[in-house]
Amino acid sequence: MNTKILITGASGHLGGGVLANLIKLMPPAQLVAAGRNTQALARFADTGVTIRTMDFDDAASIEAALTDVGTLYIVPTAAHNRLEQHRRVVDIAARVGVQHVLYSGVIHHDESGFGPAISDHQNTERHMAASGLQHTFLRNGIYLDALPMLLGNALESGVFAYPTAPNGVSWAARADMAEATARIIADPALHGKTHNLCLPHAVDYAELAATVSSVTGRTVKHVDLTPQAYEQVLVQVGVPAGLAGFLAGLADAMAKGVVLQPSTELQDILGRAPQSPAEVLGKVLATQTA
Repeated sequence: MNTKILITGASGHLGGGVLANLIKLMPPAQLVAAGRNTQALARFADTGVTIRTMDFDDAASIEAALTDVGTLYIVPTAAHNRLEQHRRVVDIAARVGVQHVLYSGVIHHDESGFGPAISDHQNTERHMAASGLQHTFLRNGIYLDALPMLLGNALESGVFAYPTAPNGVSWAARADMAEATARIIADPALHGKTHNLCLPHAVDYAELAATVSSVTGRTVKHVDLTPQAYEQVLVQVGVPAGLAGFLAGLADAMAKGVVLQPSTELQDILGRAPQSPAEVLGKVLATQTA
């Protein structure tokens, strides 16, 4: 039986965090770090982790990387054709004998109409379910670490302009979700399930603006925009139209309660309280206010 566990996206923040935690939970010789740029994975080679080249657009590289792999963890890519890429990897995994595939998507409830920011994850999950492979879905909240991107120039202007989510959004620190994902990969009792990884309570944008104000000492208030107006603002500040539409679709989904599933599961898997918005934002915003 194939016993190795392969982590895609291991040069990135989420995949790298998952792998760093897995090294603490199991023998590194059982682990494989895969990516297009193997030089970016060199830090793991010294620990005994196997390094392999894997390009989601190159079927031959995928098949070669999956040699003797029994468990595959897929981090979604940021490519415009990522759904095609994900399907390719799943199909090859099923063909070459991988037994179990895990995928980190986003919290959702099978809603439709919100564009690829949501539908790419939904369709990847559906493809995995139809593949015949044992599958585990890791549905993540929105990264608190990514809030500076959403804030735009709020620290200078004092205005956090973003479509209102009246019921709040599910958030969590990327590091906490990476640690929990590693624990799920390492524990067969947690396989074959859907895990919602987020804070046990929803947080709305007014609360986040108040937290930003508290940790930076700069007054920031949230102001509502329609998703359409938000997309126009993004284009006006130079964001490419395709990306602006993607981000506006995500904002619309968040506003309408798609990324919302308060749960204690992240806390239970970690065995401790997840990092709070104040803790995370205090770290990520420190460099912007120094």
